[in-house]
Amino acid sequence: MRSRSGSGVRLDRLYVYVASTILKDQDPVTGLIANNAADFPAHAWVRDNVYAAHALWGLYRAYRKSADFDEDVAKANELGLTCVKIMQSLLDCMMRQAPKVEMFKRFQRPFQCLHAKYSTLTKGCVVGDREWGHLQVDATSLFLLTLAQMTASGLQIVRNFDDVAFIQNLVYYIETGYRTPDFGIWERGDKTNQGIRELNASSIGMVKAALQALNDVGDLFGDGSKGSVIHVLPDEIQQCSAVLASMLPRESFSKETDAALLCIISYPAFAVEDAELVDLTRETIVSSLLGRYGCRRFIRDGYKTAIEDPNRLYYNNAELQQFEDIECEWPLFLCYLMLDALFCKNRELADDYWHRLEDVLLLRGGYRQVPELYIVPSQSVAAEKLSRGSQDRVPSGTSPHLWAQSMYILCSLVYEGFLSPAELDPLSRRLAVYEKRPPCEVQVVILAETFEVQQILRERDVRVQTIDEVDSVFSIQPASVFARILQRLGESEKMNLSGRPADRDVGLLSTSKFYQLGKRFIVFTPQFMDHRRSHLMHDIRILMDEWRSELQYIYSCWNSASISGRPLVVLVITKNMLDENSVFGPGAVNPLMKLTVVASIKKISSGYLGGARVVMKNINEFFRTTAVSKLEFHDSHIDDLLADEEPEYRALPSVSGANPHLRRLDSMSEKDRRSKQFSAIHKASMRHRSIFIDSNDADLAKLRLAYANRTHSPAAHSPSPRTPAQRSVSPPDLSPAPLHAKSSPWSVPNSIAVYDADGVELSGPTNVLHSVGSLSSSMNDRATVSPSQSNARIDVAALDGMSIKDVVDMLNDTDDLEEQASLVHYLWMKRGPDFDTQLNSATGITVRLLMEELYSKACTQRMWGLVRLTSGILTKRLDDLPKAVTHLLVRQKQLTVGIPSKSEEPITCPKTNEELKDIMHRAYGEDPNSFTLAQEIIISLGSLVRTEPKLFVEMFRLRIGLIIQVLASELARIRQLTANEAAEQLLAISPFELKSMLFSLLSGRLLEEVTEESGVKEQRTGMGSIRKQIETTKSMRKSMRPMTSIQCDIQPDADALLEGVSESEGDDFSFGIWLRHRRIDGALNRVPPDFYASVWDTVRRFPRGLSINGIVLHWGFTQEMTRRETKFALQVEEVLNRIPEPEYREIIVEALSLMAKLDALLKNERPRISNDQPCDVDSIVRKANQIFIDHNREMDTIVVDCCGSGDASKKCDGARGICKHFYDSAPAGEYGTAHYTIRAIIDIFGSKP
Repeated sequence: MRSRSGSGVRLDRLYVYVASTILKDQDPVTGLIANNAADFPAHAWVRDNVYAAHALWGLYRAYRKSADFDEDVAKANELGLTCVKIMQSLLDCMMRQAPKVEMFKRFQRPFQCLHAKYSTLTKGCVVGDREWGHLQVDATSLFLLTLAQMTASGLQIVRNFDDVAFIQNLVYYIETGYRTPDFGIWERGDKTNQGIRELNASSIGMVKAALQALNDVGDLFGDGSKGSVIHVLPDEIQQCSAVLASMLPRESFSKETDAALLCIISYPAFAVEDAELVDLTRETIVSSLLGRYGCRRFIRDGYKTAIEDPNRLYYNNAELQQFEDIECEWPLFLCYLMLDALFCKNRELADDYWHRLEDVLLLRGGYRQVPELYIVPSQSVAAEKLSRGSQDRVPSGTSPHLWAQSMYILCSLVYEGFLSPAELDPLSRRLAVYEKRPPCEVQVVILAETFEVQQILRERDVRVQTIDEVDSVFSIQPASVFARILQRLGESEKMNLSGRPADRDVGLLSTSKFYQLGKRFIVFTPQFMDHRRSHLMHDIRILMDEWRSELQYIYSCWNSASISGRPLVVLVITKNMLDENSVFGPGAVNPLMKLTVVASIKKISSGYLGGARVVMKNINEFFRTTAVSKLEFHDSHIDDLLADEEPEYRALPSVSGANPHLRRLDSMSEKDRRSKQFSAIHKASMRHRSIFIDSNDADLAKLRLAYANRTHSPAAHSPSPRTPAQRSVSPPDLSPAPLHAKSSPWSVPNSIAVYDADGVELSGPTNVLHSVGSLSSSMNDRATVSPSQSNARIDVAALDGMSIKDVVDMLNDTDDLEEQASLVHYLWMKRGPDFDTQLNSATGITVRLLMEELYSKACTQRMWGLVRLTSGILTKRLDDLPKAVTHLLVRQKQLTVGIPSKSEEPITCPKTNEELKDIMHRAYGEDPNSFTLAQEIIISLGSLVRTEPKLFVEMFRLRIGLIIQVLASELARIRQLTANEAAEQLLAISPFELKSMLFSLLSGRLLEEVTEESGVKEQRTGMGSIRKQIETTKSMRKSMRPMTSIQCDIQPDADALLEGVSESEGDDFSFGIWLRHRRIDGALNRVPPDFYASVWDTVRRFPRGLSINGIVLHWGFTQEMTRRETKFALQVEEVLNRIPEPEYREIIVEALSLMAKLDALLKNERPRISNDQPCDVDSIVRKANQIFIDHNREMDTIVVDCCGSGDASKKCDGARGICKHFYDSAPAGEYGTAHYTIRAIIDIFGSKP
């Protein structure tokens, strides 16, 4: 009889370990395994059971590989079937909750998600929907990843097409994981355990791995069965990659890092392809979390520590600091680190972790068991806090811990040579970090919509096919058809599942390949080409910019999305797109983006566009090189979906396609009689054609960015002595009170003033940015009656004597779009949107229908002011808005919408479509123009953060309302416009011009620096670049008056802090440039690198915290939050955003940055820090300002004409009483603001002489 080999004996020993530590708690009927029978009897966690299945799967593969006898084959079969049973039981548990999957796909509500644990006895629920942190996207994703890997290894888990349909829906369930805050791998969300969901990197990484694995595995039956393939959209994979790249090594807002990240940078997910990012994350975890007994989960984790209150689930914020250095250590993560070393083929490191692991195992019942965690005993807490790692710990929690025990079995199998790393990764996911493919060229097909368009292009030396000339084997369809097809994928009447939600975007990567349907090949045009999604695509320059950025996006991301074959993009040209006369308006800001359609096509044909390598040919020439996916349905076909919709390829609607409800009648006999009435209506409507901003909004009232040469009379520069109430009086040409008091859905009026450099009003208290409001309240504010008010009363009388029939008749009498807009707008306000005008004696012609037609006509004629007004009145939400918000948020850029410092509402985490809709209505429900303009700005920012991420490196929160104000003020300054003209032009500029202005501001350039000749030069943005632009010797003071240098008593080390300031390339100094830079940077919320971490250090050393603008940033925040925690950055931003003056905000930021260097400034001195009151940062700025004034008074500079004169009446009106010349000083240098701030810090905190 042949004896067992040594390896067989060792393998049998592992089999006994598995049976005694894992399978002993398995239910014989359901196959599910309970982890903690003492505290949670019959509770089976999804995550724990999946990892148990991993251990059984690994042992199954080891027996199959090295079987000595038939008995070994029998054990292998038993283990394989047991593994399949666990996975199928988990699938059954989830399928019982199919209605939750359907609801969560649509709304992502946390109480409508799949449960995190089920009953081992019934496969049913064990706790209520709201009684546990069930939303754990990583657990569902881990299940799908494991299912794909096991299927690839030869196990068949999926039994029928119902399973396939449900798994397809699980893909839809998790594919939004990159923007879905969940409770994370530890089930409690935010580390305060207060049930706050977060965006967790570990969840996103697992989602990415699951999507990639299901995309790679092929059919789930393993036999090529029709309809058993799971379809995954590559755009969702790429979104996960972008989010991970921006988050790692951070786990979430409240966790700087987390040991759970080990499972996504290594086994089992292998979700990160960037080797440097993997190394950084691993090193961060090892250096900050690894101890003798394992890893801490995260810093200040109080779970099961000796000082945790076991009777209270949630922590008080201030008590988190007491958990630091005594967090429990988990041996589980030694298993992860060891497997990672084995996969990296680092045997020496694997040996080290193996010995560490052996030291923490428990021997119970003759079997090695991995405990849940090790704690510091209560009697050793004080000593451990003094020296972390100095005290011995004791095991606690469940033993064996199912998750950790399973990972230990895998470690043993690989370490002892029973399995190679490749056998635990059949899909070869581990190789992605080593295999780097160069960018793939983008194949582009240009098609003409008609023969006429083809001829126009041919005349311009561009030869393309028409749609009709394409081979019949190819079908060109819009992306909307693909969205309808996806609604059918995964559809199941039995389970009431509907497939992919229709409101989700179809990404560009998904439409960039062939889809085989029977004997035909379908190619879908990109979704951004559909003009029905928003009015932005009616701007040809925006469309051309989309061509450039989207082709560049495909070029850079295609290979990382794991797609075989090359991308193919089909662009259809319509006649309206070639109408150059209506494409380019005056005032284009960024000529580099100013490309005609023909010029863009020629650039594509040349081989490069926007840095992307492209090749342009006919579609049949790309057949053999393009990526192909097969669309199959096991029980139906999708031909009906293709036939139901007539493809529409026009990017711009033609005027002739509009409904003929608004037209001119031949009879003009009553025109003279109605002219006065129409004038009143037009004035009433015009009051809505601007932006709503409160007259008391200090953010704009203090934003005085006009340094152009004054062209007004001296009287015009003197501020008129009027009361605050008089300052907010609306102009006289307002609509009558009855109109707005009774029927206007938009409330508003009020005015603000635009100032020059000296604070003098350039235009008086006009409606720079005004909107609708009650005339009655405005009239009550007026102290006297002016001739204009008499005209207003005439307007009231004209409107009072007008009937609705008169308005409808006037509507019939005009074909001018502006006149039609005023009349329809009046009807909307007077009678509401559902009023039937019975225009042309036809019924059903409601005001809403007419407003929709006005919107369509305005888009066609590119009248952007009317487009924004009608879109806002109709409350149209641009389809790209949710995607743009997500692009910003997942790259850690938060938003606020609404009126700055008044009614701003933050958007700090991804929102569902319905949540985003509610937020926009709350923020701009009374201002139709801002409602639309804010959406355009967010969409432009979302596009720029994806294509130009470096522009945003120093920003954390973007305030949309303040950006609107900056754009308006900059427009007034550079074009020397009055307030009303600036407001009108801001609303009238094209979306492309708006995006170009945003690009210029974000890039750190003043708008007048961007000319059609120079274009936009790439340069570093933000405060760092400002400090290197202009050397102090060319400052305003030296350019205005000769000065003699004086000896400063600043210490040498303080001067060293200002090193590195380079000279400006230019010789001329522009007066006011630093003040404007500070105001723009303050409006954009720019901060220096590592600013928040340095503020954390500063706050921690002041026992009473810091007082900024009267608000205390308390020392207790450092007890709750760690140094690089995003929650702390949010708290700092919350305080800074209370400062209404952007230039003062920037000075405070500079002062805070210098306070972080307090020790370097004082050298060996011990700073004098008060223990009974907060440190007043504002007093430091005031002290620096006084030192600046005294210094310049001694040098007899221009400052003696204002603040240095000693005459209170001559003081300049800089924000917060700070001299405007101090704001206008360069940050660094001998005469820079940093120089004076350092002196102030030394005076306040240094030793008294």
